[in-house]
Amino acid sequence: MKRLVLALLLAAAGAGVARARPLTIYAAFGYDRAVAQAFTRSTGIPVQLVHLSTGPLLARVQAEGARAQWDVLWFDGNLAMRELALQHRLACGWMPGVSYDAAGRALLPADRCYLPTGLTYAGTMLVDTRRVGTLPRSWADLASPALRGKVGMNNPAISGPTFPFVAGILQHDGMRAGKAYFERLKANGLRVYPTNSVTLRALQYGQIDVAVVQSSAALGFAARQPGLRIVAAPPSAELPSDIAIGAAARGRALAQARAFVAFVLSPAGQRAMQHGDPSADSNYQPLLQGVAPLPAVSSLAVPARERLDPRIWGPREGAVDSWFSAHVLH
Repeated sequence: MKRLVLALLLAAAGAGVARARPLTIYAAFGYDRAVAQAFTRSTGIPVQLVHLSTGPLLARVQAEGARAQWDVLWFDGNLAMRELALQHRLACGWMPGVSYDAAGRALLPADRCYLPTGLTYAGTMLVDTRRVGTLPRSWADLASPALRGKVGMNNPAISGPTFPFVAGILQHDGMRAGKAYFERLKANGLRVYPTNSVTLRALQYGQIDVAVVQSSAALGFAARQPGLRIVAAPPSAELPSDIAIGAAARGRALAQARAFVAFVLSPAGQRAMQHGDPSADSNYQPLLQGVAPLPAVSSLAVPARERLDPRIWGPREGAVDSWFSAHVLH
């Protein structure tokens, strides 16, 4: 890996890094700034980082269209990445020489249009045991009378990691039964918030007793707040974080972008990811051989994983979000 990064850096230098504009990275992680800074320290390549939550980030990418202002795109979810690949917006067919583990290889697309950098789970329950006597064990339990008006989740149209949770239920139960489940939650007083941070704040202040959030957010929040218990109910939809290079990247920009991707998938890049946001996004499952997860991640028991096919669920995201807005949110 060190030799590969060096070769990419030499290619970038040959393209005139000293006169280059900064490498522009659009990212949606709590650790993205720490990784970008570590990359610049290691390589000397300047970075312009645009940090937004996933929903607004993807809206910006779509608004820019073919006049993309980014060189590298990095966020949770291969469903949106597959859609961008279908739109020919990503540079495909390349990857650095890294050793993925079995889970990483299973998430690696054949066309190499994007590469997995870590794994979390789209929906886990974070339960306040001080107010909930019997822990919910299944998603169906959230529609029980005991939890009426006490369950909160994110809006999948705003929170990018939430759509895979919704899609996981729809895939596991079937479209009709899955939609009926979310309608039962609404009838039971489901509260819908924009993002993880708002949903967790509602849990902290006692507005809800159960928060359905991404596993990394649940692990980080539970470590700071007493009386919270994480439940990973089956099915738990896998949520890979993925990185991609823009199709318009050429010459110097392409060499720099490849150097950044190689850095993210190196031991140094993974260390920066794991130390950059220990209260939330750093709590991911590494997908590279020889990289261990943080201790909190190792303690998370996930009884049944649901893997979404991005070729199926990527194109459905807009329709599912619209249905959720019309039938659950309003």
